[in-house]
Parts: sequence; structure tokens; C-alpha cells
Amino acid sequence: MDVFAFEPQGLRGSLVKVEVDIRRGIPGVDMVGLAAASVRESRERVRVALRNAGFDFPKDRILINLSPSDLPKQGSLYDLPVALKILDASSTIPQADSRVLVMGELALDGCINPIRGTLPAILEARRYGVEYFILPSGNQREFEILGNKGISTIGHVGELLGICASIAKGKNFISPLETANPWEGEGLTQELSEGTQSLDYSDYYGNPAVIRALCVAAAGRHNLMLLGPPGAGKTMAAQRFNSILPPLRTQEALEVAAIWSMRGASFLSRDLLAEPPFRSPHHSASVEGIVGGGRFPLPGEISLAHRGVLFLDETPEFRRDVLQALREPMESGMVTIVRAGRLIRFPADFQLIIAANACPCGFTGKQGAYCTCSPKEIAQYWKKIGGPLIDRVDMRLLMSPPKIASIVDRFPADSKALRELVESATLRQMERTKSLGGVFNGRLEADALVNFCAFAPGAKDALYRRVDEMGLSARASHSVLKVSLTIADLEGENRLTECIIDEALGYRSVGESGGLF
Repeated sequence: MDVFAFEPQGLRGSLVKVEVDIRRGIPGVDMVGLAAASVRESRERVRVALRNAGFDFPKDRILINLSPSDLPKQGSLYDLPVALKILDASSTIPQADSRVLVMGELALDGCINPIRGTLPAILEARRYGVEYFILPSGNQREFEILGNKGISTIGHVGELLGICASIAKGKNFISPLETANPWEGEGLTQELSEGTQSLDYSDYYGNPAVIRALCVAAAGRHNLMLLGPPGAGKTMAAQRFNSILPPLRTQEALEVAAIWSMRGASFLSRDLLAEPPFRSPHHSASVEGIVGGGRFPLPGEISLAHRGVLFLDETPEFRRDVLQALREPMESGMVTIVRAGRLIRFPADFQLIIAANACPCGFTGKQGAYCTCSPKEIAQYWKKIGGPLIDRVDMRLLMSPPKIASIVDRFPADSKALRELVESATLRQMERTKSLGGVFNGRLEADALVNFCAFAPGAKDALYRRVDEMGLSARASHSVLKVSLTIADLEGENRLTECIIDEALGYRSVGESGGLF
């Protein structure tokens, strides 16, 4: 039996072949293959766990090789593959001519503790022709999205006898703990950030202009900035944004689920049509927490928000280095972490929504209120965000508190109808850009964007004139065209009209010409 473990390296990783040689000599266990201390410790855990599970541990000299030998190995997920290969080499379990991916951490009583990264491990192993998998039962929520074919869950090392017997017979093993996948054929449910699953715009009143802007941002996946005094509804609007986003496509859902699995969390979807992830980290978050990293590099919030939304509430309260670290991933859709000569990449194609007051006290722009902030304090407040980051935000929206009449009379927005409108605009974009593999307007490169823009008579001249008046940069001009194209998709228009361009320019005007107001 060929036993493989998995060494995570970004979203994808490397298969590690576990080889065991048992020979006569002074009893002991040697391990080679550039194993870290956390991996070498598995020798004693395996010895005790197998003994407590009723197996006879070989009283000979054991050599364990982890191949390839030049790849650093770390973590406790090598416990179970080492234990299985020792049992296989000592002929304690049924022999099989199969390739098996094994992952799991052993407790001293033989129980299998859950680990991280099972879903990307399965996907990578299948690329190399591995057909059988033995994985901790505590991780089943992460990988049950793939069904039961060839996958066995294990809760105790004593179950290896039955599992290996089934593999030796060449059968697709069905987990003894879950005799059938309860979700197969019916789809799955999704675990999202707490408090975001059931929110929609049915309780959001008095800001139709905000709802319109949110629809434009959702349809084209445009980054959005919400500005206004306390009580304007910025956070409330952003937290309900997912309710108008179309569900993820199958491949997108698998990508997101694999990233979440790296953090030991599950992201499951009903029929693989998952609601996009929504992440809202606290403003005290560190660079590693947002971007990713650590001693054993793990994805950060921007990767957990891949294909979804990253919402930064009270944005100027975030550390400046955290905010500036967002700039490169916003352009490339990828974050690269360098560790000791290794390049580790995580996907980070997220839609950014930032919310902020206009000044530290929050009363600038609020009717009947007086701002107590000095110009220097306001400048320092906004300096944290900085012009380069704001320049990458396509849409900026000034908000004011709703009138009491609109709250009492209650004319709520219909999230279902809004989502259908957004989905219709999305389909138009996917059809128009199918030669590029289906790209949202907010992600279009400059060359492709110009090719897709058709202007109504007089619209192009109006665009040139307004851009010159506002002094927009090349990036800002392209941003206006992207938003214009999305508005046209929402309206079912094939050409950009002056009215459409004026609306797009209105979303860009805040923060241009050297000021916010």
C-alpha cells in the first residue's frame, strides 16, 4: 500500500510519500526527510496510540522516510499516515496495492483529532490519481461536499483494520460512521459569519439612492465606500449586501471551501450554489490576520472573503499598514507570502466595502450637529486610508440619516427582486466576456474594457468633457467606464448614454479634486 500525507503550501500543497523499513536491531524509531520537531514527535504518539488500541508495535529498528526529502514537513497531521504505514510494513493489516491519502492527529488513547486542510488535500491528491482517502471524522463537514466516493472517515485508530480490508477488496469505502452522505442529491448548507445569513433589506427604509448604488456595486463587483455620520445606515446597508448577490458557481464554491478548510472551517453550499462569503473583521486586526501568514502560513480574512465581500467598518480605525496591505491583492486577486525562501500564494479576489465617518467625531455633514475636529485631526484621520487605496475604490457614496417619515411609513426594499435584477446584469456580463472566461465589469482590464464599451451619440464627448473638468486619473477614468457598463447592464442598454455616464461620474466624484466633500 502506498501511503501519502499532505504538506500544505498555500491553497495547493505537495503529496508526501510515507515509507517505512523494519529491520532487526536495537528497538527504536528513526525519521528522515527534513521533518520538523512537531513531526518527529509523532514517533512517540504513534507508539503509544497503537499500543492502547490493541496493536503490537514492532520490537525492531524502524526507519521512516518522508519523501521528497528536500521539502520541509511540519505539523501533527503525519501521525495517522505514519501509524498506517508501520502497520502495513509489519503485515498487521490486510495488504492492498492501492494509493491512499491519510491525514490525522493521534491522541494517546488512539482517537483521531481533526486537522486543517482536508479539502485541498483531497483535490490535490485526486490530480495525482489517488483514489482512496482516510480522514478524521471531525473534518467531515469540510469535505462532504465531494460525496463519499473513496473517502473513509475514521474516529479511532482501531478502525484501520476494517478500512484497509475494504480497500484491499477494491471497493469504494463507505464510512462506518456515516453509511451514506445525507446531503448527496439534496445539496448542502453553508456556514457563514455569524449574524449574516438571514439579513436582507426588508428592514432597510428611507434610502432608495443607497439601494440603487448597492445594486450597481453588486452587479459589477465594484469596490464601494460608504461615508456618512453615525446613524446614516452604513453598517446596516453593508451587512445586508450578500442578500442581493448571486450564488457562487460550482468551481467558485469549491475554491472558497478549500480556503476555509485551511482554517479548519467549513463552507458548504446547497447544490454547490453557495451564498458568497462575507467577512467583517474588527478594526484591531493585525496584518497577518487580514492578509494571512504566521509561523505555519494560513489564509487571512482577504482570502476567506475570496469570491465574496470584505467589509471594513470604521475603516480609519484600522492600522495604516493593514489598510495599505490590501492594495496589491485588490489589483491581482492573489496574496503572496514569503517565508524562508518559500513563496506561498492564497487567492484573494474579494469585493471591498469600506464604511467610515467623515471625521473622528463623526458629525461632519450631519444636519444640526457641530463638528469639533480640527483640520489637522481630520487630515490625520483620513491619512490612514490614503489616496492610493481610495483610488482603487470604484464607487463612493455619501449617506445621510433617513427621515423619520420614511421609517414610520416603511417602504422596504425587496432583496429577492434586487437579486434577480443583479443576476440579470451578471448574465449579460458573463455572456459579453465569455471569450475571457466570464469576467465581472469591476475586474475588466483596460484593453478589454474599451473594446466592450459602445457609446450613444454625444455620450463620448460628454465623458471626455466631464473627466477633464474633474481631473480624473487614468485609473479613475477606467473606473467610471466600468461602473457605466454595469449601469447599462442593469438598465438593459447596449450603449452608454449621457445619463448613464453622469450617474457613474456621480459615484466617483466623492474624494476627487483633493477632498472628500
